[in-house]
Order: sequence, then C-alpha cells, then structure tokens
Amino acid sequence: MKMRLLGLAIVTATLVTAFQNCAPQAHFSGVEIASQSGGNAEAKVIPDMLLETKMNTAIDFQADSSRAPVADKISFIAANSGAALNGKFEVTDKATYKFKYTPNYGFRGNDNVIVVVTDKDSVAIQFTVKVSVGNAFQTFKPALAVRGMGCIQCHAQVASNIVTDFGYQSSYFMGQGSPSPMTWTSGAVYGDHGNSFNTIAMPADKSVIVPKATLPAAIAAATNVSTLGQYIKNQLLASTYSSTVGAAVQEKKSVYIGAPTDANITAAFQMAASERVKYYKDGSDSVALSGLLDQGTFFQNSGELACEGDVAVRGPLLLDNVTIKSRTGCRIYVVGSVFMYGPIKYSNSDANRNLQITSSKSISMGLGNVKKNGSYCNTTDNYAVSPASYGVNSIVNRYSTFWTVPGNFVRASTNPKAFGDSVVAEAALIEAKNGPLYDAVCRSEGRSVEYERIILNAPQIHSRYQGNVSGSVIAEIAIMSLNTFKFTYDSVFDSVPVFPFLDKTTYLDIQD
Repeated sequence: MKMRLLGLAIVTATLVTAFQNCAPQAHFSGVEIASQSGGNAEAKVIPDMLLETKMNTAIDFQADSSRAPVADKISFIAANSGAALNGKFEVTDKATYKFKYTPNYGFRGNDNVIVVVTDKDSVAIQFTVKVSVGNAFQTFKPALAVRGMGCIQCHAQVASNIVTDFGYQSSYFMGQGSPSPMTWTSGAVYGDHGNSFNTIAMPADKSVIVPKATLPAAIAAATNVSTLGQYIKNQLLASTYSSTVGAAVQEKKSVYIGAPTDANITAAFQMAASERVKYYKDGSDSVALSGLLDQGTFFQNSGELACEGDVAVRGPLLLDNVTIKSRTGCRIYVVGSVFMYGPIKYSNSDANRNLQITSSKSISMGLGNVKKNGSYCNTTDNYAVSPASYGVNSIVNRYSTFWTVPGNFVRASTNPKAFGDSVVAEAALIEAKNGPLYDAVCRSEGRSVEYERIILNAPQIHSRYQGNVSGSVIAEIAIMSLNTFKFTYDSVFDSVPVFPFLDKTTYLDIQD
C-alpha cells in the first residue's frame, strides 16, 4: 500500500519556484491556493491523501491528525457528486484517525471520497482520500501500450508485455479507411504492415494483451480466423524467434489506450484559465519546483529540474539534456506537445527516482532540422534519414508530410494533416525564441540516447533515437527508429504512483 499527502504550490513570474501550502479549504478538496493563505495558524486541517492498493485487497491507513480536531463524528461522501463508491470506507479508531478501505471485488480504478469530520461543537472540516486500485502497471507491466502497431512492431525488441488493440472500436480498426493505396497489410499504421507482427522479438514468458475483438469480415476471410487474439497468436507462432513463438496472447473484456485531453489535465489540477503551471508536492518534505523556465509561449528546463510530485504546465514543453532531482518521481502533465533532446539524467540515486510525462498532443524525441550550415548532417540512408526521404526537417516529415499518409488518425482528430501541422506550429514557437531545433543526427550526442525509469504518454509519440527504453510507452501511434529501438518494462513503476491525477480510463484501462 502506498500513500502520500497532497499540497499545492504556486509559481512566480518567469523562473518557476514552488511553495508548499498546507492550509486546505474546508469546503473544497482539501487544497487552498497560496494567494489565499496566511490566515489563522491554528486552523484545524487534515491534508488530503493518495493511496494505492492491489485489486481485491483492503488497506489500513491513518490520516495526519497533528492539526486535526478531536473527532465526534466521521462520515464519508463520494467525491464525485451522485456517483457511488466502489468500495467500503470505515473508521477503525476515531481517536487516532485510523481507517480501512476495502475495494469491491473485481474493481480496478480510482475511488475518491470526502471524509467529513465533526467535533463536539458541530464544527466540520473535510479532507479527500483518493484510492488507486489495481495499478495496471503492477498487474500487466507493459513496455508498450500502443494502439497502432503497424510501424513500431517491425523488428521491435520487446522484453516485456505488449498491450494493443489495432484501433478497435474506431472506424480505422485494422487499417480500415486508410487512404489509397494503403491497406491493412501495406502501409496502414493500425493494420499489420507487411504482416510483420511476427518479426517482434519477445520472451516466451511475456504476453500480448488485446481486447476480445471480432475482425472485420474481409480480414477474417483472408486470414481464416475470426478474432484479433487469434490473429496475433498465429503471427507469433509464425515467428522465426523461438521465444516469440512461445509468447502468450491474453484476451481481455476491454482495452483502452489513450491520452488526456487539455480539459482532462486542467480539470484534474483545477487550473484557472490564467494559470500556466501548478505543482503538487508528494509530501511536506518534498523539494520545491525549480528549474522550469516560463518563456511566455512555452516552457523549458533551465539548470537542474527539481520536482517531487505532480506538475501541470500549459505547453509546449522543451526538455533539452535535462538533469532531474527527484527522490520520489516527477510527473509532468502537459497541455500541448513535448519536445525532448538528449539524455535524461538524475542528480540523485534514490530507488524510486523516475520521470513520467503525459501530453495532450504529442511527444517528440530527437526530431528537428536535418541540415546544419547548409549541409545534411547525415548523407547515408540509415532507416529513413537520407535527404531523399526526410527532406530538411524530421518534425515536418513525421507530422505533416510523409507520415500522415498511412492514416495516422487519433481520437482527438481524424485529420492527420491538421493535427500534424498544429504540432509543427508548436515547434515554431520554440524556434522563434531559441533558434532551430536540430534532429539527433545534427546534435553532439547523436542518436544513441537511452531512457530509463520513464513513462511517456501522448496521442502520438515519435523518436529518432536508437537506444534502449526502460519504462513504458503509451500512445495511440508510436513511430520509432526501425529495428533499433529496444523496450523493457521498468520495475520502479511497481512501487510508485502512476499519473495519480488522471483516471486510469484516460490513458490505460484494461478490464478482465
């Protein structure tokens, strides 16, 4: 069982600095903004709590009662008005504020309750308890959770489980509706391009997790199988890798792979329209947010990025050779796109250090101009980096020209060109201030960049790097470096909160 306290931090004008505020508003969710602080230091308050437990597993917890009143009565109200709780909250020791939560059998998701404490004078205060039940990362340990596997699957080396649905329940399931001459076996990112799913290299003790889905009639007739699970199993059996042949296929009642919308993020953080950043610490001893520079039209790292908790920013966000200070993990929620360059380093060695980034639009790693000083930085044809195939800019290529052809539909937009052009426009905001964004082939660190202890989540994720990834990639579409990207799940995510400000149904929800 995991638990932490929630507190809110506010930022100054340009270089973002965070301040912990421990005076919750009694009528709201237990969080009060700093501009309203400074009242009675003796006010009775109980900090909000975030808990985690496994499915079908009760947990005991104790609230921080250091500034709490002597309780006469304690009651529980569902935090979402009109919604029923998905488990039972009970008081086990009123005097010491000890409680127990038992999730309903089979429930996986978030259960949020408002705890109302009334003293002998009938004065009431409240705090919120959020319980995350059945962290999908603990249960399924996915290295990849990607809807459109048509390109990332090609010769991929995946050392952990894969979650996919090939666009199930969307009009483009199995590559249907892709522009001509693309078909489900040729070019369609939501299909099985080149029948290449069998080229995946994965261990025999791992699984591909898919929904119980009936194939379109034409594809069922062509393959002599009726379900997505059967199709994937046949592809694994056809592999030239003996380990892949032994990998299992797990069919689930439902699989949802997605990413938050702008509204999901701003609502979760209760961001006012004028707020550009908001930070919640993991605990009272967590570091203040620093090293995040507001450039007016985008954010970027500046020096060491100190972050132990959850931070929402109105992007785009530029992370360039970032060094992170975080004992418990830094979770960044971006309204807009993220552009990442170079490695991610940690200035500390704590066991739970990790970085989680979720974006409402896209995450790009090592994309940019492929020409410098008038010349191409790489003149060889190394997996689509030659001048003939890439033009002059890999951001433009990936989002606005060549890679829009296979029908790169996402839930937010079924117009790949318009969606891609909006990402290119965000990159232009950064370049207007900082100068050109260069492709990995034009940068000193090159393309051999590895990431560890990381979760990346967005509708689209693109990378030009060729190193290993230890963590999870969650996307509707992910286009990586062909035959050179290696994925493995990072066990740190068994023991830390994963995007606790988002409901699991927003980004990865697997129902048995």
